[in-house]
Amino acid sequence: MTGLRDQIISLARLSVQDPRRGARTLLSMDVPLPARTAGLLLMAVASAVLMHLGFLLLPPANDQMSQFLMQSPIRTAVIQWLILVISVFLIFQIGRAWGGHGSLPDTLLIVVWLQVIMLGVQVVQLLALILAPPLAGIVNIAGLILFFWLLSSFIAELHGFASRGKVLAGIFATTFAVALIVVFVLSLFIGPEALQGGV
Repeated sequence: MTGLRDQIISLARLSVQDPRRGARTLLSMDVPLPARTAGLLLMAVASAVLMHLGFLLLPPANDQMSQFLMQSPIRTAVIQWLILVISVFLIFQIGRAWGGHGSLPDTLLIVVWLQVIMLGVQVVQLLALILAPPLAGIVNIAGLILFFWLLSSFIAELHGFASRGKVLAGIFATTFAVALIVVFVLSLFIGPEALQGGV
């Protein structure tokens, strides 16, 4: 167990210092597919637990969407899992459409590993809220920058793209398009007033 823990810490450190090399090392490990799918579910549950701990420390804005998430950790975990599953398919399909060669199982592994690292960031964010609330905002911004840096690097390595900048631009464009679709769909079901935080 200690060896596995040390291996995870070492790979996480490498992934932050040199994301493409970290992704390359990870993909060479031949992690079994069941472990990858189980990891996706585990990351969704762990992230939901930390999110609800954050809600206890710093209650979110009083709008319907936040209240919807706060009502049940299980609901939050399901939503997190769905977001991760959609992310896996988007990264795979869009990457392939642009000439990438990454496989679906490897895409799944990359997304799980990214969530493992970001889980550590969530822990740091919670500690900042407890120990140094004025610094929590800076930690959140640093975490967001790290997320996009790792995501663009991992995708570039997964699909064999040379430019991380172009990958990052593609991520932003895809995120914007998906956000528009989600807002439109949600407005059909819960009404535009709820999305605006209205009564």
